[in-house]
Amino acid sequence: MIGFETDLDDLRASSAHLAAAADAAGAARDSEHQQDVPVAPPRESIFDISGLIPVDNAFGHSLGMQAVARAYENHRAKVEKMLAELHQSTLDSSRALTTVAELYERADEDSRTRLQRAAAVLDES
Repeated sequence: MIGFETDLDDLRASSAHLAAAADAAGAARDSEHQQDVPVAPPRESIFDISGLIPVDNAFGHSLGMQAVARAYENHRAKVEKMLAELHQSTLDSSRALTTVAELYERADEDSRTRLQRAAAVLDES
């Protein structure tokens, strides 16, 4: 490239690697979603019995660990959200590198065109 110290192939390869990393983050997010644990809804009042109904999950149907199940599910949801953010930011970075490579390529083509025009003017003189 004229005037740039960046290899366009390197930029495109980096973009492809980031796209693959985004795919991996998306796959991790999707598999994390499959690990959700059903929990009973929190009790709204003393007379609300919906939170007392045991829910069958990884922490047992009758072990009385609904608070643990709820804490696990809350943590799992946060991890899933962070993986979704990682996926989106990595995908955005990949697209940005592709755009930078395209901009550099256009700038390089413009520089070559100007250089050829200047050379043609000098040859005519």
